Amino acid sequence: MSWTTVDAVVDALGETVDVDDPNLPAVVDAANAWAFRKRFEAGYVDDPDVAPDGAVAYGTTLRAVGLYRQRGSADSYASFEDLSTFAPVGAMGEINRLLGVGRGRVDTPADLTAVPLRGRRHPSRYRITR
Repeated sequence: MSWTTVDAVVDALGETVDVDDPNLPAVVDAANAWAFRKRFEAGYVDDPDVAPDGAVAYGTTLRAVGLYRQRGSADSYASFEDLSTFAPVGAMGEINRLLGVGRGRVDTPADLTAVPLRGRRHPSRYRITR
């Protein structure tokens, strides 16, 4: 599986990185497997050896960069941003958008069936099932 490579991750890190670091191939393999699995779970059928498009390849690279920066930390990589809010800091939302995951595939509409709810006195007496 090769949606991203060690070279792409080193370029994305934008800093001097030891290309012989044993963590680099490990995070690249992990990011490739994770991205493929997440897209499969979202309903996509992709070639594991060729990224579907540039956004997916870049999202996979960003995931590998995040994993590389997290090595040796308790929960995430260090950041020097002002944490004035309680919102989580990180790029996972953008990575998920690039990969097209976190939502169902939009190509095929779901088969929806209305099922009556018994004993319920509400204007909407039906629930939608998949």
